[in-house]
Amino acid sequence: MTNSLKKLSEIRVVTFAFVLLSLSFSGCQSVNHWWNNGLRVGPNYSQPQAQVAAEYSMANTERIDGSNVIDPQWWQVFNDPDLNVLIDSLRQENLTLKAACYRIKEARHQRNIAAANLFPQSQQLTGSYSHTQSSTITESFVPGFSPVSLDNWSLGFDVGWEIDLWGRIRRSVEAADANLESVVQDRNFAIVSLTAETASLYINIRAFDERIELAKKNATLQEGSLKIARARFKEGRTSKLDVVQAESNLASTRSLIPQLELARRQSLNAIAVLLGMPPSEVPVLSDQPKKIPEIPSFAVVGIPADLMRRRPDIRSAERSMKAQFEQIGIAEADLYPTFSFSGSLGWDSAKLSDLVQSGGFAGSIAPAFGWNILNYGRLREAICVEEARFKQIQMDFENTVLSAQREVEDGIVEFVKRNEQYEYDLATQQANKESVELAIASFKEGKTDFGRVFVVQTSLVTAQDQVVATRASIALALIETYRALGGGWEVYDAMATDLMVAEESVVPGSEVIVDATPVEQVIVPVNAESLQP
Repeated sequence: MTNSLKKLSEIRVVTFAFVLLSLSFSGCQSVNHWWNNGLRVGPNYSQPQAQVAAEYSMANTERIDGSNVIDPQWWQVFNDPDLNVLIDSLRQENLTLKAACYRIKEARHQRNIAAANLFPQSQQLTGSYSHTQSSTITESFVPGFSPVSLDNWSLGFDVGWEIDLWGRIRRSVEAADANLESVVQDRNFAIVSLTAETASLYINIRAFDERIELAKKNATLQEGSLKIARARFKEGRTSKLDVVQAESNLASTRSLIPQLELARRQSLNAIAVLLGMPPSEVPVLSDQPKKIPEIPSFAVVGIPADLMRRRPDIRSAERSMKAQFEQIGIAEADLYPTFSFSGSLGWDSAKLSDLVQSGGFAGSIAPAFGWNILNYGRLREAICVEEARFKQIQMDFENTVLSAQREVEDGIVEFVKRNEQYEYDLATQQANKESVELAIASFKEGKTDFGRVFVVQTSLVTAQDQVVATRASIALALIETYRALGGGWEVYDAMATDLMVAEESVVPGSEVIVDATPVEQVIVPVNAESLQP
């Protein structure tokens, strides 16, 4: 026992001396840095800076509020119960979100695999039996001295453990953690995009409802004009041209109706797929034509710095950057020797009944190291490769931040300008209404031909349709603004959806457990320009 302790003490001394020697020869890290860094080599991650404006260009104007906090449930600003039901159904039934939950499950298991490498990587229970029968007619056989047969029973436990002396395994775990958080944010970004897509489809459907009703009303009005034209033609008070123009006008208006109904149906089909059902009439919208919901007169947008916290794609990009940065430390750890211990405990016996007796005990321990000393610069080049990959992802991150601000600015300016356009469209519509009334009255009195009625009625149809289209564009611009702001994922009931997904086992009889609780990660701008310690 004393000899064993003495040998272990000698192993520790030799190992520590070898560690100091390794740090000296590798030339990348000081002993002090390695020790204070939790026995890890390589640089440490710090979250990078990104260019963020102080406020949006149209902030704090009549229609843009840049000072108040954005409501995560932004779709409720429309005060439309049908829309609220659709969003709730989307978050429970959408197949894309369910697939995203499984990707979170996959990433979490991958992280657990990485963490398991901190413990002995090889642990194996072994057992064997062998029987050897020797020949009795060879020259080497000596009667009474050479055994005719040999039996051997063995039972043991083998273990192998690479010591994480340079932080390679721990950095792998940190990279897996960051990857898991990135996958969670990807799921959140899908929530934001799908919520906005569903709301946009709903607005389009309500716009189609209004446009269809307007087309039907105009068709009815034009039917009256056609009757007048036919009556005047029979009386000989006008030419056949007036009748033909009236028929053409009516047919043109009627042709709009099936086009609009087609587009409405296609939007319904798209919503059905988003809700995870076969393309068919969505129950909440079936045969219930309604108008576009009431649109708020202003949008709450907050400040650009909020995007760093709210936009899941920005958060995902930052976590991907963190995962890649850890690869630099992992690559640098390859410059240093690996230290490992392997050992075995067990019993050997010629008889099974004597196998676990004290005399049959056997064991071994074998410390070892390996060091790639002649790598011809490959290991240092591998570090440079990981650094270059990190820089690529960092540029992508900064570009994502800039693109997010552009998307918000685009949504804001469209919301403001569409509102301005709407005022002019209303004036145009009103003028066309008066023109139609005057033209029909003049036509009835015989003061003008039907050509003028034809022109003004066509203009009215176009103007009324444009008013509805512009109002829909205002709502869509508001939706796009909130999508660009990244809101909506905060209220996603991840746990309820995960339990629902868990009930749908991949293999009959198997248990699927998914825990996709969002991982909070707030980005604080810090300088990360230097990669080398």
